[in-house]
Amino acid sequence: MFVDDEPQILRAISRMLDCADVDWDFRTAPSGREAIDALQGACVDILVTDMRMPGMDGAELLDHVRRHHPETSRVILSGQADRDTMYRAVLPMHQFLSKPCDAQTLRDVLARTDSIRSTYGSRQAHRMVGEISSLPSTPGMLERIVAEVNSKHGSIQKVGGLLACDPGLTAKTLQLANSAMFGNNGSEFSATQAARAIGIEAMQALVSMLEYLTPIEIPQIAGFCFEQYVDHAQRVARIGCQIARLEGLNLQCQRESYTAGLLHDIGRLVSVSHVDSQPALVGAGSNSGGRHFWQPKPQISEVADDNLGGYLLGLWGLPHEIVQAVAHHRRPAECRTDHPTTAAVVCAADCIAHESFDPWSDAETEQCEALLAKLGLPGRLNAWRSAVTDKE
Repeated sequence: MFVDDEPQILRAISRMLDCADVDWDFRTAPSGREAIDALQGACVDILVTDMRMPGMDGAELLDHVRRHHPETSRVILSGQADRDTMYRAVLPMHQFLSKPCDAQTLRDVLARTDSIRSTYGSRQAHRMVGEISSLPSTPGMLERIVAEVNSKHGSIQKVGGLLACDPGLTAKTLQLANSAMFGNNGSEFSATQAARAIGIEAMQALVSMLEYLTPIEIPQIAGFCFEQYVDHAQRVARIGCQIARLEGLNLQCQRESYTAGLLHDIGRLVSVSHVDSQPALVGAGSNSGGRHFWQPKPQISEVADDNLGGYLLGLWGLPHEIVQAVAHHRRPAECRTDHPTTAAVVCAADCIAHESFDPWSDAETEQCEALLAKLGLPGRLNAWRSAVTDKE
């Protein structure tokens, strides 16, 4: 569904889709209110809305859709808008496209969103992921970032370094930096790159909004220890970056490996944020003998959480390599790419990080080794295991 108060825009979009080689059903609405009425009797996979409209603007519309139709993916297609209005859209939107937007870019975003939905989604996953607008952050982290951006000598490099310690904040910042909201082209792979692309002034407003308008409480669930979750994510990120460096991969691959390692279990945060709508997590926690920061009931599989993570990051427009690595780090052979380097690195890093407290099964380890052999790196898992342990 396309929503815009300018009839010529809707006619142009309709002509573009009529001429495109795609099999999509679509409808249009000239206002937010009419879109809401139409949603009552229609199943809409993707909603694309203008921002500046009389009456209900795009931010209000997307917030309504997030709360009442979370299974619908949400895209903004808008020209210039004031910063306050733009910031209100940060939470309910999934992606942002800037007018004028060429037909190919719009088709590509719609096709990728459709592919992400069909690849990783299910009826329950559409709702779970669609309800997410931001993720829990490490206690005190937002306050530290706010202090840095408000400091007279605040450094965007330091802000990026703080973000890079927190999976949830890294994911949200990368979502914004890889959108057209700040004039970027979708090629940011690290928290520091993302913070630099957004800029100190915009970061100041964004983190303040996240801190004061939408505080996200860390789930209090038996068997889930958030601190251990973050520690594990950071460890996989460091090991992944070290592996990429050992193999002589370029700086972009090193950044990809670190970021994908930090985000590899991001689906777990989606899962634990919905304890009221699915079975609770039980078992190992901070006092459970050190096995892991979580233990799922049999109904909740790690693969399901990996799909949730890939789904969320794909919907947020993060780079394809990171999405693939997150979604397939426990089953890398399923990566849909000819060059699954980042996925292989994160797979190996997670395997190594797990060995001290919750070792992978033989089958999982063999799958990792098989992928490395396919990439021309046979036996490298053992070499990496020895090399990174002492350096961490």
